[in-house]
Amino acid sequence: QIVSCHAKDITLGQSLTVQLDECCPGTGGLDYPTYLHELDRLSSDVPLMLEHLPDQDAYAAAAAHIRSVAAAEGITL
Repeated sequence: QIVSCHAKDITLGQSLTVQLDECCPGTGGLDYPTYLHELDRLSSDVPLMLEHLPDQDAYAAAAAHIRSVAAAEGITL
């Protein structure tokens, strides 16, 4: 049973070994339209949380990105 979800994103570092760098949602490679459609299939009581961002501006940008993707996909948050 899924009880909570996290909104994160990553970039793949340019090194000889695998390096995944966490970044602000919307600035990495995560397919947010697909992620939000799958989350939309869950109970409406499942929260989507933002975390590990550097400051309030980053949280605001991440939330705006997620809301804009949801709106474009016809998903109600």
